[in-house]
Amino acid sequence: MSRVTLTDVEWINLNVLVVIRAGLQYDLASTCCRYGLDTVQANHLRELSLDELWSLVIHIGDTTLFPPRADLVTLLSTPRALAGPMAIVHPPMSMAGRR
Repeated sequence: MSRVTLTDVEWINLNVLVVIRAGLQYDLASTCCRYGLDTVQANHLRELSLDELWSLVIHIGDTTLFPPRADLVTLLSTPRALAGPMAIVHPPMSMAGRR
């Protein structure tokens, strides 16, 4: 049995992703408003499995995903091995900065 140790940032990213995913299953509109998600981000997050969320968090590393980055869907869709380097190279820009 292997044991994974998460950093504080990874732990926060994982918890927020799991809470958002659960909220999207229950009430899409209010979860989008609460977490500042657009429809594309919400639909993509809702389709991910828990294993995919774990994989994403581990590969992103100590780069925060929240408040939602403008490139969140790109990071979620990127092959896991490339997600971390992409998150570092492209600094986070919030959705508010993109509008």
